[in-house]
This record gives sequence, C-alpha cells and structure tokens, in this order.
Amino acid sequence: MSDTAATAALERSASHRAAWVARLGTAVLGLGVLLLVLRGSPLPEPLTATAPAERFSAARAREHLRFIGAGPHAIGTPRHAEVRDYLQARLRDAGAEVQLQREPVFAPAQGVPRPAATVENVVGRLRAKEGAKGTTVMVVAHYDSVPTGPGASDNGAAVASILEVARALQQGPALAGDVVVLFTDAEEQHLLGSTAFAASHPWARETGVVLNVDARGDAGPLLMFEVSPGGGWLVRRLAEEAPDVGAGSLFTAVYQRMHNATDFTALRQGGWQGLNFANVEGTQAYHTRRETVDAVSDGLLQQQGDTLLALTRRISREASVPEGEELIYFNAGPVRVHYPRAWAVPLAAFWGLLFVFAVIRARQRKQLRLWAVVREALLLVFVGFLASSLARLAWPLLRALQPAFRAVNRSETQDNARFVLAVVLLVMAVMGVVLFIRRRAPVLEVAAGGCVPWAVICVLVSIALPGASGLFLWPLAGMVLLLLWLGGRGPEPLTPWHVPLWGLAALPLLLLLPSVLATFFTVLPLERAAVPSDLLVLGISLLAPGWVWLWGRGLPWASGGAALVGLGLLGSLAVGQRFDAEHPRPTGLLYLVDADTRTARWVTSDAVLNDWTRAYLGSGPAHEAVDALPEVKGPFWTAPAPAPALEDAPRGPTVDSRVEPLEGGRRKVSLRITAAHPDAAFVDVQVLPGDAVVSARLAGQQATGEALRTRNAAQGVLLRYWVPPAGGFDLELELTAGGNPTVRVGEHTYAVPPSVTRGLPARPEASMSVPFGEGLDEGMRVTRTLRLEAAATPVAPGPTP
Repeated sequence: MSDTAATAALERSASHRAAWVARLGTAVLGLGVLLLVLRGSPLPEPLTATAPAERFSAARAREHLRFIGAGPHAIGTPRHAEVRDYLQARLRDAGAEVQLQREPVFAPAQGVPRPAATVENVVGRLRAKEGAKGTTVMVVAHYDSVPTGPGASDNGAAVASILEVARALQQGPALAGDVVVLFTDAEEQHLLGSTAFAASHPWARETGVVLNVDARGDAGPLLMFEVSPGGGWLVRRLAEEAPDVGAGSLFTAVYQRMHNATDFTALRQGGWQGLNFANVEGTQAYHTRRETVDAVSDGLLQQQGDTLLALTRRISREASVPEGEELIYFNAGPVRVHYPRAWAVPLAAFWGLLFVFAVIRARQRKQLRLWAVVREALLLVFVGFLASSLARLAWPLLRALQPAFRAVNRSETQDNARFVLAVVLLVMAVMGVVLFIRRRAPVLEVAAGGCVPWAVICVLVSIALPGASGLFLWPLAGMVLLLLWLGGRGPEPLTPWHVPLWGLAALPLLLLLPSVLATFFTVLPLERAAVPSDLLVLGISLLAPGWVWLWGRGLPWASGGAALVGLGLLGSLAVGQRFDAEHPRPTGLLYLVDADTRTARWVTSDAVLNDWTRAYLGSGPAHEAVDALPEVKGPFWTAPAPAPALEDAPRGPTVDSRVEPLEGGRRKVSLRITAAHPDAAFVDVQVLPGDAVVSARLAGQQATGEALRTRNAAQGVLLRYWVPPAGGFDLELELTAGGNPTVRVGEHTYAVPPSVTRGLPARPEASMSVPFGEGLDEGMRVTRTLRLEAAATPVAPGPTP
C-alpha cells in the first residue's frame, strides 16, 4: 500500500480554513520555541556600588575595569607594569597573600614563532578559616592585552570581576577552602604565563578546581565551553549554582579537537579539574581599538561575578575532589539536561534499532519501499550539499560585490547577524524547492529518508565523539516516534489536525539545534559558515514531511521569498559596508630596516592598499615575498623607504657568539643576543636551514630540532623572545656536523623614528591597526644576518644605515 493517497488527502480532507488554522497554530508554537531558545537566559540585573558587601557588584567591578581597560597593556609596556602593580595592590586590599612570579619561560610546542618571554604572573591566596579542610579553588584570568587594543573585554572584564569576587569572598562566610587568584601574563603570546605557573610555581603542585575566564568578543552572555576530564560533578554544580550560564558537552568535544588553547589548557594538563568560561559575541571588536570599557555591559560583569562567586563558595566546601565522572549535558531551552556519557552508545543503538524496526514494519505493511527510502535519503543529501554550498559561496560573493571586504583580514562584516540570516534563508530556500518537488512522494518514504543520514551520524558521533551525541540523539528519537505512529495508524488519510503531532516530534530538534547553530555561526569565521549550514540542512531533512504539511502549496512562494530576502540581505551588506571612525578599516605598515645593507623599505600585509598606505608606498609598489618576515605568509606590498636620520639610526640587536666542538663533528653555538632599543617588543631569531639544528636551549628549557621545525621549510627554526631583558638573553644551538647555517635576528619596536615619517600623513580616524596576530606587527623591524661558521667571532653592532 502507498501513502500517496494519504498525502494528497492532506489538502482535501478538511476545509481550507481548518488547514490554515492548523498550520498557523503549529507555526506560531514552533516560532515561540525558537524565540525562547535563541533568546536564552537574560543577563542578570547589575548590582550597584551600594549592594551588600558579601554580594558581587558590577558597579564596583567596573571601577577596576576603568583602570585596567583604559589603554593597551601588552607585555613589557609601561601600562602593563601599571596594571600589574594595581592588581597586586587590590589583592592586598582584599586580604590576600600576594606573590609576583617573575621568570623566563620557553614554550616551543605552543606556536610559531616558538615563543619565549620573562613573564610576571600576579598570584594571590585567600586562606580558609583555621582548621577547615575544603577544596582549593583557583580563579584565573590573564591580565595582559594585545598591543592593538585596550583589552577591556579580553581580558580586563574577567580580571575586574575576579578582583570584586576576591573582595566579596572575604566579606562573606568564612572560607572552607583556600582560594588562589591567578592573573597570568603573556597569554596573548601563546600562554606563556600559565605555562610558567604550571611548570614551576609550588601552588600548581596542589590539587583542586580551576575556574578560568576568557573572552572572544566584547558582548554576549557567559558560555561554559570546556570541562576537564572527569569533571562531570562540576557540571552538576554549575547547573545548581548558575543555571543561567550556557553549557554543552558538544562544545567541549569540538573545542578540544580544534587545537585551540587558553590558560585553562596548561592548568588542566597539570592535573587540575575545572571549568573554562568565555563570552563569544561581538567578535568584530576582538583585539582591536574598539574593545573599550564602555562596550562591556554591566550585565556581563554581573554574570561573570555571580557565577564565579557562587561556584567558588560551593566548591570550596567540598571535602575532596570527587571521583571522575563524564557527562553528556546540554541546554534544552531553559532546562539543563545531563546524564552519564556511558549511555551515549547504548542510547544511540536503541534509537537506531528502533528506527530500523519502524522502517521494516512499514515495509512489511507495504507502506514504503526500502529502495525508495534510500532514494529519498540520497536525494536529500545531494540537495543538502547544494544548499550548503551556497554558504560556502556567500562570503566569496560578498567579496566580489564589495571590494571593502577584500581589504579586511578576517571574514567579518559590520552586521554578522544579517549575513547569517541571509545564509540560513538561502539554505532553506533550496531545501524548500526540493521538498515541494517531492510533495507527492509517500510520507513515510520521505520521513524515513530524512532520518537515514541523521541516524547514521548519530551512531557515528556517539561512538567517536560522545559529548556531541545529545544533539543528534534526541531529535532522532522524536522523529522515530512519529514514524512509529505513522506506520501504525492504518490507511486513514492524514488531516491538517495531524500537523501539530509533527510539531511535537520536532520539539527536541527545535530545543537543541538553534542554540548550537547560533553559537557556531558566532564563533566560526563567516567564510566557514558551511559548517553550521550543514547541520541546518540535516535538520531540515530530518523534518522533511513537516515542511510540506506546514506550507502546503505555498512552499514554492515561501522558498522564492526566502531566496530573494537572502540575496537582498547580502546585497545590503555589500552596499552598506563603509569604513569610518565607528567602523574603522584594519590596516598596517611596517618600517623594515636591513642593518647590513643600510637600506629600508615600507611593508604592509594588507591585501588592498588605501590612500594612507599609498602615501607611504607610492604609486608603484612591488607585490613580493619578504624573506626577513617569515612569521606571516606573504606576499606583501613593499616599496623603498628613506633611511632614518643619524640620530634615529637603528643598530639592530648585538649578537655575541661562541663555538664549542662536540662529539661526532657536532658543535654547540652559544649566542648572547641583546636588543639595541630599550623598548623592543620582541627579538626574532631565524636559523636556516632548520635541518642544521639538532637542539636549542632558551630561557632555561631545552627543545629538539625536530620539535622546533615546522612543515614550512622556508621558516627553518624560528624563535621569538618577547620583551627581551635589558642585558640580553642566551640561546644555545647544537648544530649538525658540517652544518653552517645562516642566522637572521630581527628586533621589533612599535614606534617608527619621527625623521622617517616627517611629511607623511598620520593614520586617519577611519582606519585602525590590524588586529594582533592577523597580519604584520606595526612599527619598526631591524634585521641583521650572520653565518655560523666553524669558528665564530663576536658580531658587533651593525653599521648605521
């Protein structure tokens, strides 16, 4: 028996008014669920400065933020020292025992160039009441900013909140366990501060719980996106003490496979359990001058503080850290759901087998054909790929329509929400067309075909990535129940009043998928919008019959309208993109000096030049690779620049070398590298070819040549010492037998000599520095080159250009 007659009867079995009422009612209810999920929990009402002393007050925290986020405070700058001293003073005011951990650290596994620095971590400790035997809690945030922005959100807001939390802890009930406050340094330089703390500070040898707070943007609510292995009990505490904070084991499962890291990573690897928090909205301001104090909302500060304060008090009362427990957890609308991770595979097997049973039973009753189910599944997957391809093409299309988007390094617009809505509408339009074409196919065949890819992914994810299984498991369960009902109801035709039953089956998907899509669209670059779009396609396929039931003959009109609106939104973004003081264009210039040849040139990593950069580079700049800048992939726009005046002449770093023979013809080369400028931001050391390096020792740590080399042979071994000591730093290289590599040293400062820029225009208000890490660092770079021969002699300062 075929379902075709029953499907067709959906349009004729009741009056037009009844069909319209049923569809409208279902649509209104579904829209209500979507709005509830996407709205999430509102930020708490901020408390004023007159709030009770034991409570967290956003107003009191903002006073700290005004000082911390007043300007850029990158490592080694005068503002950095001021913030460091301020933090120590405020912790002492709160009654904490305060230490300053100052030590050199080298972390070759944490980035390219391989980073090193002398860090200054601010560490405080609030002692528990005498005789208490609670759990030690460590609250962590990094206090350094990037050089291109004031860092009010990343990470000044978290630092200010923790200062207020420390004060409130001392004013409230006596602590049951010690509380360690850790403000790490050089987090922006590949987590050097937390690496140093985890490696050598005695308090890091203890056990306890760490609560780390960071930021990806300057807005949004707090998200708990990572929990340590065995930290399921902490998820339960979070649900009890801060149920309004978003969380999901899916985010932990995905994040830990993205090779990203925060300070939490070093501490988690050191044996601490804990939770990792961040706000992830407002990414357009991330690492830019727009990341100001005024952009941080009091509601976010209050949520950060309330969460940390409640969790710290609760966890510190634990007599010991409980045994490890792994949970699957997610927010289903306003409800937090969690259950043991060990259930993932059994539940997936149960619902997968129940799906197979529903299909086989329907086949035995001649309600569907197995080959037709496979056909519908393949058709939906194929069309879904075409639909998600629009998401892949949306950003290139926007760049083609508007040259301004080719001028920015990251795939961001001035209204990301409009871009995301356009992508969603275009995907839905394509899917709507194919579903309308298949409107006369048997309901059970289309419904089962839509479930096939979802069920396969559900089983695979439950095995390989169980933390993400909840997203796929429960929507599948809803649709399997609908299939069982459809297959057991007999030959009676469907009526419009059965549409709400489909809405009920769709409820798990509506509760889970929209918030995940919203988060992925927020944290992923717009050029990778296809990732959440693929999830959207799968969700539409899972609910395939419902789209036909809900829209009926209006589906082509709805699809056409969605396509037009989506294209219109992309067009409006292209037309409306303008650079001004409120939305400045990221652009940058580097003054590159070769101290050996006494030459200089301007270099920019901007893809497209503007009037300001052309004033420096002239009308005929070259577009070429620059060997002296191996840390950023070229080519760059370059042009000759005037040498600085005699009084401003940069000498470049001094390199003293000593060679010692080793067994087997190998040599140990000891280099003493001293920056010429007292305000040097960093010194780069590049050794070519990299294969000549057997090992290197920097900042007291040894690394093998294999660990130092990258897949890009042109980079060789590339090291960077941030804020080098005034007396210089030592680098020891063990070289292969017969190897005579070339060493290039480069000293970077963020200022250009005034004599060089005299007569040239200052940066316009409609532009800003390229966000840190997304292009060349601005300022001046002075390079020198030497060859490590078998017998080396000291290398004196370079000649004046």
